[in-house]
Amino acid sequence: MKTGGFSRPYKGLSICGDSFVIEERDGTVLAAVVDGLGHGYESSVAAERASEVIRELADQSVDAILRRCHQELRVTRGAAVGLLKVDAAGEGEFCGIGNIEVQALNGHAPSVFCLAGIVGHNMRSSKVMRVTMKPGDIYCLMSDGVSTRGNLKSCLPGPPETVARRIVEHWGQDHDDATALIIGFGEAELLADQPGRPWAARPNEARAK
Repeated sequence: MKTGGFSRPYKGLSICGDSFVIEERDGTVLAAVVDGLGHGYESSVAAERASEVIRELADQSVDAILRRCHQELRVTRGAAVGLLKVDAAGEGEFCGIGNIEVQALNGHAPSVFCLAGIVGHNMRSSKVMRVTMKPGDIYCLMSDGVSTRGNLKSCLPGPPETVARRIVEHWGQDHDDATALIIGFGEAELLADQPGRPWAARPNEARAK
């Protein structure tokens, strides 16, 4: 699998209230996007604590990780959290609370969504959803600071970190922190360096504000 992410803060701030986690254990990848409530320092505290918990419990199920985040974030503002775990065969699970979205940039589209709520405050329930990634599938997990109106597929091809940065820089909204995390299964040729296919923003697609 190929993975990479990028976060940037609310315009004018140096502290980001978003974070992302990528952990690989024995061929299984855990990818997570965290969006601390609001922005600024208090938001970053919530996001960082959630990220610490996710790294510490990366071997556990996405539901167990999310529930532990809920316990640990009670003393913070809380956060939206989306967790995707995929094994070497492409089988996995997703669990999330809040405004984290998963879109397919290539291949099979995932039928997953986050439940309403705030991790650390009013997470009433969680739901684990099965995911099957096929060779060539590319998913993007993103915080709500990235406009869903954007044509994210236009940010391909390129290495995962580069694609994530393009998505945030081209489709990130200035009035919020923004994060994109890319995970590609199999060869995922669109996530390789392709000198013969240089990327360029499409001129008819206005940047999100």
